[in-house]
Amino acid sequence: MTENFRPLTDEDINRLDELLATSNSGDDTFDVSMLDGFLSAIALLNPPLKEESEWYPYIFNEEGSDCEVDEPETVKRLVTQRLQEIRAFQAQRQFYNPIIFPLEDENGEPVTGADGIAALEPWAMGFYNALAQYSDRVDVTEAIEAQLCRIHRFLELDESDPDYEQNMAIRAAVEKEHPVRNLEEGMLEMMKGVIEIARLNLPNKPVSRTTPKVGRNDPCPCGSGKKYKNCCGKNA
Repeated sequence: MTENFRPLTDEDINRLDELLATSNSGDDTFDVSMLDGFLSAIALLNPPLKEESEWYPYIFNEEGSDCEVDEPETVKRLVTQRLQEIRAFQAQRQFYNPIIFPLEDENGEPVTGADGIAALEPWAMGFYNALAQYSDRVDVTEAIEAQLCRIHRFLELDESDPDYEQNMAIRAAVEKEHPVRNLEEGMLEMMKGVIEIARLNLPNKPVSRTTPKVGRNDPCPCGSGKKYKNCCGKNA
């Protein structure tokens, strides 16, 4: 398999988020963080979805019905580009930066510490949306279930759910085993789960690179501006 991709820039991400907000499906359409979680789960499916029509319409509403959005060709290009990027990282079993918007307080300052971890919820929602829709394409063994818990922990639980108490007990066990103190640690915890699921659920095919292997002191290919060893390769 040959992977050739260009990571989305911050400008691309912000533009995509703006364009998704123009959808005539309103709040039913993912924001870019939910979209990123959705695409991350789509990339994990086995067998993969071969046709774009099998997943793309569900970005805009849960029925997958027709939807109008500004600059539809730009939206499709950026979405496809991000999916290619995610698939390349997953195939190489390398960490990548999930698209997360840190929370801000009433003064516009970033929310830090444990309170900031709530910013991961939209990404986790998008991820589980795809898993629920294509559950037949992920073999949820005990090993995969353990990794899914590392992502599920960031969802808001519904107290009216009959399994609420059971889910809370599972969450408490996960948080005890894998504690996180802030948003950055939460992002790393999610990515550990994603990459391990990729290892377990996707066939281990050799990757033919069209670009040289990223060195630990090279700029990270995610476009963050950091060295690879201090960014996506931090725990690789």
